[in-house]
Amino acid sequence: MRGWLLACCALFTFTAAAGGAAQDLPSQTAARDEQWKRCRSADEDIRIAGCAALIQTAAGTPSDEAVAHHNRATAYRNKREYELALRDLDEAIALDPKFVDAVGDRGITLTALGRFADAIPDFTRVIALDPNSAYALYDRGLAYELMGLDDLALNDFSAAIALEPRDAHRFERRGTVYFRRHELDKALADYEKALEFDPQYAPALYGRGVVNAIKGDLAASGADLAQAHHFQPDIADVMRRAGVREK
Repeated sequence: MRGWLLACCALFTFTAAAGGAAQDLPSQTAARDEQWKRCRSADEDIRIAGCAALIQTAAGTPSDEAVAHHNRATAYRNKREYELALRDLDEAIALDPKFVDAVGDRGITLTALGRFADAIPDFTRVIALDPNSAYALYDRGLAYELMGLDDLALNDFSAAIALEPRDAHRFERRGTVYFRRHELDKALADYEKALEFDPQYAPALYGRGVVNAIKGDLAASGADLAQAHHFQPDIADVMRRAGVREK
């Protein structure tokens, strides 16, 4: 009898423990779902905290952990904490070498840090993984332009425009490269194309104003420059650094 009672007690204890574990699973799943919700938050601080909790538990797959690192990196980058962002992006890519968004974002972060030559291989890698990535072509073009490699920048800007021909920024950047090369007709055409897609885009207004001033159309130039300053008060300094100056 005693042996039977002991066996019953042991069975009851095991069953109760198993039941408790089973009851814990839904709560663990709910907690993890909440962490993922926080890790995708539009609020950078909430996103950082949520992703940190996921990374610390390391309960998901390597791909899941890579996403958590990437999401936290984008929050750090938005806060201009570029070194922290870079560290997370390195981790994400180590976990998932074909994580295209993480590779591209690392290139953008390196560009923000002024490490243009280091950024180019990341953009090139994205293009190899996704040849139709107009974003990567444009971003690589920016890196080339910032290195003073205008011929390579023009090639990438033109390729990005061919893939997605309705983006004001890409036309304006190519127009500015043409301006520095003294190809004023091409520069003017690109500035005007940019303004078709965004009539209030200050860099294109300013660029068109400067080109028209050089060409002698002072009335059109004055109107464009006034609008450019209205929409972006520091536009003269921005465009001067890009090599576009009022005479």
